[in-house]
Amino acid sequence: MLLGVGGVGKTTFAYRLMGLSIRPTVTLRPGIYRIYVADKEINLIDVPGQYVFEVVQNFARMWSFYVDKAVYMYDVLDYQTLRSLVEIHSGLLDRGIKPFKRLAIVGNKMDLAREFGIQVEADEIAGSLGAQEIYYISALKDDPRQLLKIIL
Repeated sequence: MLLGVGGVGKTTFAYRLMGLSIRPTVTLRPGIYRIYVADKEINLIDVPGQYVFEVVQNFARMWSFYVDKAVYMYDVLDYQTLRSLVEIHSGLLDRGIKPFKRLAIVGNKMDLAREFGIQVEADEIAGSLGAQEIYYISALKDDPRQLLKIIL
């Protein structure tokens, strides 16, 4: 399950894992992508929403399942996108939803962070959310085999 506000790279990440080279547009409906890795079937759910309220509302509407791992994604150049993860998490908990066993925080757009020399790190917020893993990636440029490790 991929959660985060609009523009952080969730759909780009999903497309790269699928081996698709098409340019993503605004996600209006949930995207469910099936990936096969060795003998595992992985269903990756891309939850739509540009703003915190929309993400929480869209997930709450479609929630009827339990997933092994949630991936909260933010833009390493924009602190507000990291802060929004706290709001999304709180919004889900307020609705009685904690639909995952494991949580990973992913900071995306590291290619741009290196270029501009700035990066918002997630350590403190990841700890407060109970995330077990933190990754810093470039969904556009990193090797898809390395990106795959995030969802396993």
